[in-house]
Amino acid sequence: MSKAAPDAAEIAARRKHAAKRLNEHVKLFAAYVNAMAIAVAGAAIIVPLVNNPNATLGQSHLSWFMASLGLHCIGHAVIRLLRREE
Repeated sequence: MSKAAPDAAEIAARRKHAAKRLNEHVKLFAAYVNAMAIAVAGAAIIVPLVNNPNATLGQSHLSWFMASLGLHCIGHAVIRLLRREE
C-alpha cells in the first residue's frame, strides 16, 4: 500500500504550524533582547545614581545607555521577522 499524497488542507495546516513555531521563537528572542536592553540601561543609569546620589552621569554612562537603545532597536527589528499564520 502506498501512502496518499497530503491534501491542500493538510499542507496548509503544516505551514500554519511551522509559522506559529517560528513566530514563538522570534517573539522569545525579541523579549530576551529587550530584557537585556533594560538590564543595560539599569546598570548604566540607575546603579550609579543609587550608589552615589550626587554623581553626574559621564560619557561612559551615556555610551552604555546608547547600547541599551541599540539593543531595544534590534528587538524591534527582530519582530519584523514574524510570519503570517494563514
